[in-house]
Amino acid sequence: MAKTKPSKERLVKTYLTERQGVKVFLPLIRRPAGRKAGWEPLFPTYIFCLVEPRSADWPAIRWAPGLSYFLGAGQELVPVSDELIAHLKQRVSWWNEGAYVPRFGPGERVVVTSGPFSGLEAVFQRYIPARQRCQVLLQILGRLAKVEVPSEVLEGKSPYRGLAFAT
Repeated sequence: MAKTKPSKERLVKTYLTERQGVKVFLPLIRRPAGRKAGWEPLFPTYIFCLVEPRSADWPAIRWAPGLSYFLGAGQELVPVSDELIAHLKQRVSWWNEGAYVPRFGPGERVVVTSGPFSGLEAVFQRYIPARQRCQVLLQILGRLAKVEVPSEVLEGKSPYRGLAFAT
């Protein structure tokens, strides 16, 4: 696994695959529709590379444009299992084929169900898929604050919550 400079994942992937013949996996996921619909790395600034640090090509690979470093120490790189890569490919494909359906839309009222903001009402802003989080607006100390929380701690707020109906 390699760490790239910010927003240089595609550059490093292209250089390593086309110039060095390295197998590279850069999981890209489709951003939910909105202002900035498109593609983004699942793990910003990280790519998966199948490299041999003892090869003659190692210096050219190690100093690829846009690359910061490989994870590990010296010539002992952090191994990533084939099973993990296969799992990531499956999940990325699942997401990109539309199997993921957003639960909330921008401006929707939600309630945080656990964590430090548990019980607070918020306004949903957007999904941040690369970090598996959501951005919401919370009223904190008399001000609106943008906060990121996991999507699983959000619950839709019923428009009738807290209202009593006469029967």
